[in-house]
Amino acid sequence: MLPVSCRTLAVALAGAALAAVAPAASAAAHPAERLVVRGTSTILDGPCGPAGCPLQMSGGAFHGTTGAGTYSGDLTLAVANAFSNGEGGLCAPIRGRVVLGSGSPNRLVLAVAGDSCQDGQGPVTQASFTGIARFAVKAGTGTYAGARGAGLAVFAEDAADQDRMTLIGRIKIRH
Repeated sequence: MLPVSCRTLAVALAGAALAAVAPAASAAAHPAERLVVRGTSTILDGPCGPAGCPLQMSGGAFHGTTGAGTYSGDLTLAVANAFSNGEGGLCAPIRGRVVLGSGSPNRLVLAVAGDSCQDGQGPVTQASFTGIARFAVKAGTGTYAGARGAGLAVFAEDAADQDRMTLIGRIKIRH
């Protein structure tokens, strides 16, 4: 058996070791926060080229777990890789980025990749579209500097080029 002074020293050292490890363990175990964002914007179609058809999200306004603000987006519809939607219309891969908080010091840049499908059939210039994609946080500024996260995005564009966006996922913000 250890003398009392040695036992006291051993207990003190063990307590100090646990105290040093506890913050690291709790920081590693801190879960990412839920991210839910809804927004509306107008889709501006650009002229299609070999790389695809550019789509710009203009005048976007969002609200959700990150607060409220403006957003913008630049997406490309890869029409060269179009495929049937099974209803006489078309689908095509879509990729690009969405910037939540555009024009503010607190921006969150999301990379988006998925597919967009015409709803039903008919002329694509008069059709509505539904897009489903994955998003990943690529960069952040201000409050979102160093943020990480990912999730799913749904884009519902009506025949008048009005888009409703929903993002659902998780985000980890450095505090």
